[in-house]
Amino acid sequence: MRVTYVRWSMCLIETNGLNVLTDPVFRIFGWRQTPVEYTVDRLPPLDLILVSHRHVDHWDRWAMSHLKRDIPLLVRPRRIAADARRLGFTRVQELAPWEQAEVQGLRVTATPALHFGDEVGFVLHGERTVYFAGDTSFDTGIFAAIAERFAPDVAILPIGGLAFFGRTRHIDPPRAVEALRLLKSQVVIGTHWGCAPNWPPLVEMPGTPQAVAELLAQAGLPTQVRGMRPLDTVEL
Repeated sequence: MRVTYVRWSMCLIETNGLNVLTDPVFRIFGWRQTPVEYTVDRLPPLDLILVSHRHVDHWDRWAMSHLKRDIPLLVRPRRIAADARRLGFTRVQELAPWEQAEVQGLRVTATPALHFGDEVGFVLHGERTVYFAGDTSFDTGIFAAIAERFAPDVAILPIGGLAFFGRTRHIDPPRAVEALRLLKSQVVIGTHWGCAPNWPPLVEMPGTPQAVAELLAQAGLPTQVRGMRPLDTVEL
């Protein structure tokens, strides 16, 4: 299987012969997002789209309006499902935490998440067990439960520590290490980093995969950090 981190929480996951896209965002309030060279027309044919929540950096109506309307969507919350149907999507299913769906033989489980948007994460039960965390904050109970139920081989985890005026509820590298101590995943691929302007104290996103790798080594944890730059494709 292969995973490509594009931007924010947008990843292309290739597993079981399927192309799965997470939280596809190309523009926020009309602004093209970096890396700008990765445009909608670069996407491969998609078999499934996962949308974790309705915030504008995770639910991009402009992008969705440029995609085929028969692509299956697994989403949360209900307002996204209604919005997707208004856009013309015909195969939309809302999943609450711990609910499951199957698309072309690929089983997907929604997982709890702690954020502002009634969001979920997703576990893909494919060639490897992959946990896509969406935009969740750190929560011991959530990560412990996911580890116990699924023992994910791969964790796709936000790491950037996005902060406004010095305040954040997003996962930064130290919190990512604590999450991985619970998840015990063999591989971590960071999301939600390297894609916001650095204008302290207004907005900062300091976390990087390199910082996570250094802290994991200091903690003596064996998890490998993969995907060190946007558009890196990780083969597993």
